[in-house]
Amino acid sequence: MAKIKAIGFDFDGTLIISEKDKAELFEEIFYKIYGLKKGVKRVYHNLSGKINRQEKIELLIQKLLNRKPTKQEIKEFSYAFSKGYEYRLSSCPLVLCTDILKGLKKQVKFMFLLSLENRNVVVDVAKHCGLAKYFHEILGGPKSKIDNFRHIINKHGIRPEEAVYIGDSKKDITLSKELNFKVIGIQKNFSYRSALKKLGADFTISNLCGIPLRHVTHGHMYQRKRYKKSLD
Repeated sequence: MAKIKAIGFDFDGTLIISEKDKAELFEEIFYKIYGLKKGVKRVYHNLSGKINRQEKIELLIQKLLNRKPTKQEIKEFSYAFSKGYEYRLSSCPLVLCTDILKGLKKQVKFMFLLSLENRNVVVDVAKHCGLAKYFHEILGGPKSKIDNFRHIINKHGIRPEEAVYIGDSKKDITLSKELNFKVIGIQKNFSYRSALKKLGADFTISNLCGIPLRHVTHGHMYQRKRYKKSLD
């Protein structure tokens, strides 16, 4: 079994808890521009973890206003969101388990942060919250996650079986498995844990602090039967 050489992390819901803030911010901006609140959070949550910000804005307008947005509308909404998002995250809400990051960086060749959120915003927040120093590269939108995964493989010479991705969404699991990455899912509750495992998560943990630091970079950890009890 190949030794793990690269570990990647999702941002929202994994390293920093801000999904509630993002949903509220989408609602706030939508109301300010279009005078409508009803349904915004519901549609946002249905799209969360699946597509990047620009695509969310476009679909939100299509679903709630029954028309396609202009490029200028998307640009203005995205700009307002960037400013509001950075402001809300300036307090670094619930940054999780940085000791884990420090320990893992010593064990692998490459650590990366990969988000659906706009890359420039993620870089700014990661630097402000003291997270950027743990990563060799920070990746994000508007490029898709699957393209960023391929970038990791092609640019850094990492074979898929040598990489682990840690995330909290169902899409994180399916995209990782599509490229044969190992994947650890952050479970929100027991039923969500079951859903992540059905999608192919090698393991699930309740939060980042639950990662077994001494074993996560060993390929044999992913022989499920042997190590199942150590993570469940």
